[in-house]
Amino acid sequence: MTSDFSSRLAGMLQGSFIAESLSLGVHWIYDPALIQKKHGRVTGYLAPSADSYHPHKQAGEQGHAGDQALRLLAFLQRERRWDAAAFLADWQAMWPSYNDYVDKATKGTLTNLQAGATVATSGAPSDELAGPARIAPLMAFLADKPESEAVAAAIEQTVITHRSPETVECAEFLARATQRLLHGGELQSVITETAPAWALKAAEGVGDEDAIGQLGRACPLPQALPAVLWLVRHHGNDFAKAVIENAMAGGDNCARALALGMLLGAAHGIEAIPAAWREGLRAKEALEGFLQALR
Repeated sequence: MTSDFSSRLAGMLQGSFIAESLSLGVHWIYDPALIQKKHGRVTGYLAPSADSYHPHKQAGEQGHAGDQALRLLAFLQRERRWDAAAFLADWQAMWPSYNDYVDKATKGTLTNLQAGATVATSGAPSDELAGPARIAPLMAFLADKPESEAVAAAIEQTVITHRSPETVECAEFLARATQRLLHGGELQSVITETAPAWALKAAEGVGDEDAIGQLGRACPLPQALPAVLWLVRHHGNDFAKAVIENAMAGGDNCARALALGMLLGAAHGIEAIPAAWREGLRAKEALEGFLQALR
């Protein structure tokens, strides 16, 4: 691997997890003024409060979507292959002992599996960003494969839990954009080429004043994807500012962060991510070990 490609690969993978972890302490707080009052400007990892959705998490850990991405990373490192059915079984096995928030799509998928669903029918009918946003380990694993293979795998990963036209479209976008950025694409051009036209139009129609609030802070893709694109358009040259603004916007900032950090990390490389964030991430060794195994 060239040093530039290696940097983009590390930035893509670590950027996704780092951005999510930065939002974890203020996840699902829908009032930015409350975030500002309680925490000031979020510039580092925070432990979620006892009355949050993640009361057992520590600063620098991942949210429930990030934990599923870590499960995907461990599966790929152990199995050295992508197999949707095998991963679904491994994903299912994580939940009996899981000690954090369990989202609606996960509950629906587990119910479907208990009723006899297969990999073709397991996914809940969810249109939330968290499903397609978990793919950074898979994109790293398939970084040297054809774009079409990465897209197919991203969609398979997504629909095992989030099966809807919206999540399929988003998975395809994130996979295509990530692949092209890893191989040297320019950020804004790649976004224009690959993002859904409706999401680009929504993002471009919003001004600077509480832009994420205007677009919507919630989990569903009609709100979340234009919000990610707005952050890329307006802060895409500055990884730190983009992910801080995402955290401060509140709502489902963790799911937005997984996608945002992946795209910006792939565009700018690992050097664009503050060293303190790279060092403070609890999953640092796991991510670095995974990257080392890919070489």
